[in-house]
Amino acid sequence: MIDELVPAHIRGLDVYQPGKPIEELERELGITGAIKVASNENPLGPSPRALAVLPAALASLHLYPDAGGFALRRALADKLDVKLDELALGNGSNDILYQLVLATCAGTDEVLTHKYAFLSYRLAAQIPGQPFVAVPTTAAYGCDADALIAAITPRTKLVVLGTPNNPTGSIVSRADAKKILAALPERALLVIDEAYVEYAAAWPEIDHVDGLALFRSHPRVIVLRTFSKIYGLAGLRVGYAIAPRVVCDMLGRVGRTFHVGSLAHVGAVAALADDAHVAQSAAQARAAIEKLRAEVHGPGVTVLPSLANFVLIDCGRPSTPIYDKLLRAGVIVRPLAAWGLPSCLRVSVGRDQDMPRVIGALNECLA
Repeated sequence: MIDELVPAHIRGLDVYQPGKPIEELERELGITGAIKVASNENPLGPSPRALAVLPAALASLHLYPDAGGFALRRALADKLDVKLDELALGNGSNDILYQLVLATCAGTDEVLTHKYAFLSYRLAAQIPGQPFVAVPTTAAYGCDADALIAAITPRTKLVVLGTPNNPTGSIVSRADAKKILAALPERALLVIDEAYVEYAAAWPEIDHVDGLALFRSHPRVIVLRTFSKIYGLAGLRVGYAIAPRVVCDMLGRVGRTFHVGSLAHVGAVAALADDAHVAQSAAQARAAIEKLRAEVHGPGVTVLPSLANFVLIDCGRPSTPIYDKLLRAGVIVRPLAAWGLPSCLRVSVGRDQDMPRVIGALNECLA
């Protein structure tokens, strides 16, 4: 009966597996004090400015949200020096990615990325039935610009690149981004997912593409950003696109009405002005990543560089038994077999007081 009810391309979809909640792990194992470093959340918590304004907004929850998101878009336009009609909002930046596929792709139009890109890129293409192409990466799991360019065809419509990339932490250089852009067909768009861009700013000595600068210089660049990461508002679900006005217009046509809630609007406007929280979070993440790379070790183990708030650990052997041992030690990380990386774990930065325990558990289980 399911064959009659559900299209074949939907039946074949992988289900996105969220990280295990702390409460569920503690219930299963009968433990307390578990640490979750699995979901790339900000260990410093939400922006204090956002927390300060949310209570007053509760009294207006009987009213529908501002469907145009004018206050937040104006704040973003002022902050980023872009025009109001070059901004589109979404229920997280993932939501905008799905909208982009709906708004721009039809028939045999392809969505192109690399093998170890964020899983949602593939799902955003496959749910509406668009062809999805993922090319091989470099040996360090980064974007291979030449391999990507070789896979571009007249059917290519969206090229989606995360930088820093989730789950590998790798980046796209300025030169590679320009080379990829120059190779695109006239009908194609380059989508740069900058969910972790504020973290990358803590590493000014490392060359990586500035999506906003590239957008200013080229009419076919779209930049995705979010309030879920460094701003600490993952539970409110709000992201945005910086895109050509014609693209933003199309996103408005396919997006759901009232898809960003009132509290998300209010919290995001306040968080956007919280430069101190952003700077503190970026500095804390860099220090934690440097600590992870310096102190985590084991036979055959490699901790890859990252400009985000997580690291990829290649265990040199299947990671599932190591993941299970870490769970029993009360440390929740992210296994990456679903990404095609069965030897790898992704570990988010934790609070400073939790990092010694996280590193100790990793070293014990990796030994």
